[in-house]
Amino acid sequence: MKHCRICIYIRFFIAFILLIIITALMFKDQLSYLSFVTPWNAVKVIFLLGIAIFIGKLLEYKRTKD
Repeated sequence: MKHCRICIYIRFFIAFILLIIITALMFKDQLSYLSFVTPWNAVKVIFLLGIAIFIGKLLEYKRTKD
């Protein structure tokens, strides 16, 4: 049985969410070193990755167009 790419991504997402929840419950007092993970830092990472991917795709398009 062949699985579609979207289904695999959904399964990985759910597995990682469960892993995060289990880790947070098991190591509640030992996770202070992850205090830098804030919503604003996540936004920064997402924007930077998006810009980097856009620039990479743009350069690839320019290279193949010429």
